[in-house]
Amino acid sequence: MRFLKSTLLVLAVFTTNAQADGFDISLGADYSTGKYGTNSSTNVAYVPFRVNYQTGAFKFNVVVPYIRVNGNGDVVPSGISGSGTGTSGAVSNTVCTTTPDNNGQVSGGNKVEDNITTCTTTVTPGTTTTTTATTKQKRSTESGLGDIVASATYNVWNGGDQGFDVDVTGRIKFATADEDKGLGSGENDYAIQTNIDKNFGPAYASFGLGYRHLGEPRGVDFRGVVYGSLGGGYRFTRDTEAGISYDWATAAVKNATKPQSIAVYASHYINDNYKLSGELYTGLSNASSDVGGGVTLGYYF
Repeated sequence: MRFLKSTLLVLAVFTTNAQADGFDISLGADYSTGKYGTNSSTNVAYVPFRVNYQTGAFKFNVVVPYIRVNGNGDVVPSGISGSGTGTSGAVSNTVCTTTPDNNGQVSGGNKVEDNITTCTTTVTPGTTTTTTATTKQKRSTESGLGDIVASATYNVWNGGDQGFDVDVTGRIKFATADEDKGLGSGENDYAIQTNIDKNFGPAYASFGLGYRHLGEPRGVDFRGVVYGSLGGGYRFTRDTEAGISYDWATAAVKNATKPQSIAVYASHYINDNYKLSGELYTGLSNASSDVGGGVTLGYYF
């Protein structure tokens, strides 16, 4: 799906004033829509509950999400992108042309629409099948537990208010989403990344670079993904800031389009305990979502 929010929230976490040791929790709501190189949109609602614990130079994070997907099933969400908070999708090497069929049905309380889909599948680079089959492809809505993501971050270097901060993060996506419903790949993913941040008075800049190993469902051949981000922001007051992030990744499938997106965000500490954040993002390639946005409310103990 999308290289959603990749290091956007990393910027928000590591470039704001550091929190004291202890716990904080947050609840978010994110919605995105995109065609991802197909002729039919996939819509995703993602509601993550996050628990963070910080002690000294270490920070630990667990994300337990609820996910709702409406689409044809040709895009499978994955709960680990650059920051491990968004959803990205398995890119197929199949190109399909979809024609809607208005004879919709209702199944399990969900609207199900038939689509006539003709698919051409790439066999080898530069070679495609010339004989295609026309099939019925159902459009439906599925929901449930998403993939749980756990991460650990170590602050390798703390440069103070005007120096460089260097963080290294390891992340695991556990395949807890229902593969049969199309809510996940059914395989674990693993990622490691580093972030370098620099303050310039009230302004700051951030650069991130990471590598992601994708678990391979049966019949799928994924490549390792290199991803990164470049962004920055401005602190208007001690409690309020805004910023922008450009994110990119290599394609998980050979000869597929590379995901790219741009996002803007803002956050505000309502008081010493509550922080409200919001974001908007758009894809810059057909391997990313067309548009999306979300809000997060955090509580600091």
